[in-house]
Amino acid sequence: MGASEMTYKHREALVDQIVEQQPALRSFVRESSGDMLAGNWDFVSYSFQRGFESLWDLARTDLSGLLQMPLLSLWRQSVELAIKSTILELAGEISGKASHNLQALFRQLLDIRAKEGCCDNDDLTQNVQDMIAQVQAFDPFADRFRYPADRGGKPYAGFAIDVDELFQAHWIITTWCEGAVMEMRENGYT
Repeated sequence: MGASEMTYKHREALVDQIVEQQPALRSFVRESSGDMLAGNWDFVSYSFQRGFESLWDLARTDLSGLLQMPLLSLWRQSVELAIKSTILELAGEISGKASHNLQALFRQLLDIRAKEGCCDNDDLTQNVQDMIAQVQAFDPFADRFRYPADRGGKPYAGFAIDVDELFQAHWIITTWCEGAVMEMRENGYT
């Protein structure tokens, strides 16, 4: 029995349980003092990376295309968290109001590194900047991969993705962020 078949059977068992208990479901979201992710940017960032990779595994074999928007949404959130986590690790705070602007966040990260004497004028950093700029231009308000229309109700045009290149871009950007912290630690910057 494959993993997807086991997951399907588990979902079916959960639906059976709902039918039996309905409507007496207990709180399915609640506070937990034992949550290791609570307040930890690095762990939350890593959890989104893992979530992206898991959904990528499914989207890679799904021919319907129905997982593309959730995959892109998770990709964007994972990249944003990786950049924010790196900024917080190196500087202790995110300055200004960069919010969901990936380019502004990455610029802030590069500025932090430059102030500490790091030189990021290499091809890899330029490639990371280019990938981030491409996504920011395509989805400037961090909503194109979550909604079918803009805030004014105008439907977004369709799009196509290469899931393999999406995975590679995610890996390159998140690995660059991890390496940025490691380099600064090894060189005594932080």
